[in-house]
Amino acid sequence: MARSPVAAARLKAVSEAKRAHRALDLEQRVTEAEGQIDVFDAISELDITLVFKPLTSALGFCLPEPLRGILVTTRRTLHIQRFTAAHELGHVILSHSPRIDTDLILARNPYAGGSVDIQEVQAEAFAAEFLLPRWLYIHHARKQGWGSGHLRNPDVVYQLSLRMGTSYKATCWGLSGHGLLPQSDVNFLAEATVSKIKESAEGRFKPGHSHADVWKLTEKDSGSRISGNPDDLIRFDLEEASDAGYTWDISDLENAGYEILSDESEFSRDPLVYGAPSSRVVVARPRGALMTEIALQEIRPWAPHTGSPPLNLQMRLEGKENSGLSRNDLRRRGLPVA
Repeated sequence: MARSPVAAARLKAVSEAKRAHRALDLEQRVTEAEGQIDVFDAISELDITLVFKPLTSALGFCLPEPLRGILVTTRRTLHIQRFTAAHELGHVILSHSPRIDTDLILARNPYAGGSVDIQEVQAEAFAAEFLLPRWLYIHHARKQGWGSGHLRNPDVVYQLSLRMGTSYKATCWGLSGHGLLPQSDVNFLAEATVSKIKESAEGRFKPGHSHADVWKLTEKDSGSRISGNPDDLIRFDLEEASDAGYTWDISDLENAGYEILSDESEFSRDPLVYGAPSSRVVVARPRGALMTEIALQEIRPWAPHTGSPPLNLQMRLEGKENSGLSRNDLRRRGLPVA
């Protein structure tokens, strides 16, 4: 049976996104350390000009060959900037006509092909495959030990979305689009309110504003790059062998410029098990935009060099991109970052 024009268009877009992944060796690069696909760096590596401007009536627009340029608004969150950039990259790679994109590109499920415009169908499918490939879901699920049962939990999917650098809604769509969960489960997930998920992630403290996030990090996140906002809350849930004299040394957090809001140890009391490990819960937030590396380690204070391997993290809590070139482009050119 012949494919419909829409199905054929989506298939071509997905194929082009996968080809771009291979050309940039993104699967190996991302799964080894970074955790999410840096679409801004990818655009630069593909020799396409990317500029950010305070657009008011559009999220972004593209210029195809021979100019090959992308413009993205500075008036929206980092997640939206990333999706917009991926959408415009799809237009450029697929040699579409110049176009201006608005909020409509955020409302449509890219796996459903809801637009009647074939070029928009392709750009949406390209963006989804580029930012949310199946292998990236599998990578994070394996790293965190999440099975299909965990992925039916809105709290888990929210944390997954943070690690993938995409919105909660888009992450839900990908779970069904890649066949990782049935549509009925994804419909349930989509009913969750993100603000309530944030409250359940850390009920005592709130992030700096409604668009900021609440990260729950554990030893399983070691080696990852955490890309977020200066107003995000960072919660560490760490198992601690306190009965053997071990304690987590979190001094690197304060030295790196984080404010410690709470530092508590919790013990299992139901049932009460003597000698069981405790849980160290540390809640912190950055004092402004930060790009730091931190290393937390469980040690015996009297023998600090005999502890467990450190929890190493690259913390990039710089938020959305500002006007001009991307921050990484500025750094590569030796220019100051605002």
